[in-house]
Amino acid sequence: MTGNRIKVSSINDHIWLLNDNNEATGYVIAGSERALIIDTMNGYEDVAAIAKSITTLPLTVVNTHGHPDHIYGNIFFEEAYINPRDMALAAHHYAQPPFFVDIMQKTGKKPAAFLPVQEGDTFDLGGLVLEVYELAGHTPGGILLLDRKDRILFTGDSIIEQCWMQMEESLPMDIFAASLRKIEKFRNAFDYILSGHAQGLIGAEIVEAQRCAVEEVAA
Repeated sequence: MTGNRIKVSSINDHIWLLNDNNEATGYVIAGSERALIIDTMNGYEDVAAIAKSITTLPLTVVNTHGHPDHIYGNIFFEEAYINPRDMALAAHHYAQPPFFVDIMQKTGKKPAAFLPVQEGDTFDLGGLVLEVYELAGHTPGGILLLDRKDRILFTGDSIIEQCWMQMEESLPMDIFAASLRKIEKFRNAFDYILSGHAQGLIGAEIVEAQRCAVEEVAA
């Protein structure tokens, strides 16, 4: 199923990219027992129904961070994982008009209850495990998810083609630089990234390019 806004394309036989009107990107990753949804995008279209048309497996939802274009689709789910450092940010955006207040008032829907996720946690989907790493910078509670089997790192907006550090809640550049340096300990485990605004696989060399740029600014 492809919606009016959300277009579905395959990365491989068990990972699907959900492109929400070229404004945000989510993912469905299927193991043998469960499927994981990474980010629920803008909430204008029922991402749960689209995910269920892709797989019949039970669904788990995780948000890479607390910005609206990654969490508003949570209204179609009962619960979602997010890093505790971004819970207040997400709650702030849940209260903002016009979209979210209007949608809740018109439909009676409420955002998914948040569950905490932090570095060291894993999502075991059955034959496929995603590891959680924290990356403070774009927001205080940004997370990465590492898929060693497919050698892909899901980065949300923490690592993308542009360096989005101009947000009010973004942390100082030296803290972001230190966060990016932490990736070195598992850098040999992935060849590609999939970001929160990607339309396909991105070469992992973007990680080094962004780290160097951030270190230059921080210096």
